[in-house]
Amino acid sequence: MIKDKKYSTNIKYVDRESKSEYVFDKYQSILDSSVLDVGADAMHLKQRILSAGGKYCGIGYGEGIDKEVDLESLPYDFKDGEFSTVICLDVLEHLENIHGAFDELCRISSKYLIISLPNPWAGFFSILLKGDYSNNESFKFYGLPVDRPHDRHRWFFSEKEAKAFVTENGRRNRFSTIQIDSLGDDKKMGGNGLKGIAGRLLLKMIFRKDIESLNFHHGTIWFVLEKIT
Repeated sequence: MIKDKKYSTNIKYVDRESKSEYVFDKYQSILDSSVLDVGADAMHLKQRILSAGGKYCGIGYGEGIDKEVDLESLPYDFKDGEFSTVICLDVLEHLENIHGAFDELCRISSKYLIISLPNPWAGFFSILLKGDYSNNESFKFYGLPVDRPHDRHRWFFSEKEAKAFVTENGRRNRFSTIQIDSLGDDKKMGGNGLKGIAGRLLLKMIFRKDIESLNFHHGTIWFVLEKIT
């Protein structure tokens, strides 16, 4: 883990609108030029970036999207280095051609990439401990619902695998990973009290000894990459 956090915020998010506040407050210093938002959905970031004097383009599918793009269809219709910063938040895990899409993000960015990925292992572990995701879903994005789902994740991976995927594929595209942080990485699994200590000891007795290093208590993983010049 890269420990020095250049980009940080005290904002917490609970939905897509508040997530845009989190992202803008955290990464504002690298969202002030030209930004491509890949898989932008409702483009909650657009007005924040435009109001700060930056340029913005949101691609993917959604009402009012700037440019409809099938993210599985490569290459994307942009020039090499056309945008200073490319962001792709909780999108890559939905794509079959995740490796090709990642390469495209690198090609289009002239300076920065901001990427977020979920921690699927943590979601599965939570279900084992606490129960089903909801009354209608046992495992969001990975279960087998009765009706065909509108969308689903294509990849089931650990935090360790996510870090390896982003850092190594970034390196191959001449990008250096300058920050990695995860929601919850400032807390211990189970908490810091006696209950947490007892819980961790019990888990080590039942499962593998290095279970804490699997980061089952971490949420979304955030990456910032910078182009090597």
